[in-house]
This record gives sequence, C-alpha cells and structure tokens, in this order.
Amino acid sequence: MLATPAENTIEGLYQTHYGALLAHLTRLVGDRMTAEDLCQETFVKALRGWGERAEILNLGAWLYRIATNTAYDHLRRRRRIQFTPLSAAPEPYDPLEQFEAQLNAQEPVRQALAALPADSRRVLLLASLAGHSAREIAAALDCSDAAVRLRLFRARARFRKLYLQGASS
Repeated sequence: MLATPAENTIEGLYQTHYGALLAHLTRLVGDRMTAEDLCQETFVKALRGWGERAEILNLGAWLYRIATNTAYDHLRRRRRIQFTPLSAAPEPYDPLEQFEAQLNAQEPVRQALAALPADSRRVLLLASLAGHSAREIAAALDCSDAAVRLRLFRARARFRKLYLQGASS
C-alpha cells in the first residue's frame, strides 16, 4: 500500500495517525499520559528515519511498528526499574473506594483482555478496535497474512472463553 498524499510529509503522517496511534499505545501501556509521551517519541523516531521512507511500502504499518517497539522498550525499562515512593505511608481505608475498585476489577471485558497473552491481545486490539486489516497487521508485526488470520482466530477464541468465564463468575 503506497502512502496517501496526506502521508507524504511528517506533518501529514502525524495528522493522519496520531489519534489511532495514541489509542494503540494507551492500550499497550495502560496509561494515557505515558502513551502521549511514547507517541511523541514515536514521531521523533519516525522523523529521524524519514529519509529512508522511499524503501517503506506502508508508512502506517511502519509507524505502528515504531510505536509498538517504543512501548515494549518502555515496558521493559519499567519492569527493570521499580521505583519506591519516598513517603510510603499507608492510605486510609475507604470502604466505598474498595467497593468501586472491586466493581472495576470485575468488568468482564477488561478482565478477559488482561488475561490474554500480549501477542493475542495486540492482534485482537489492532483488528477489532483500531480496524486494521490482516495485511496491515502483518506488515506491522512482520509476519504473513495467514499467520495474522490464525493468530486473530485463536485470540478471538481465547477471548470468548475468558469472557464467558468472567461473566459467569
């Protein structure tokens, strides 16, 4: 897929993909503010590699690959570095807050998504929420269309099973 006229500039690429890319990163890292930082970092990396874009067939998939790798790097760094707050005073017990937290934790869709392996969750979210085709996902993940369709089939089956288990609990 060739770049659209809007994607011929980094600004056009930014305007075309920023919202969807931010949503993708938010789902990967689970925090909107961190996702905004990672999204900016993604576009900085894209700008650095902008001169090599003639070799790239699908700029959107290229951008998603940069974003996904940036998010994974962030998650690896976060896992290695565990910060301890200076004032680790325990929070006062609030039963209403505890009840709301339990309601949020029991949300079946979030539970099912959280229980999926990262690869399955990524493929499912890219196809279902971001609306990408199997070909676009294959380009972003650097695999074949058939592999994406198989991963998507398995991810949907796992999600359905986990969702039904969570809803019946």
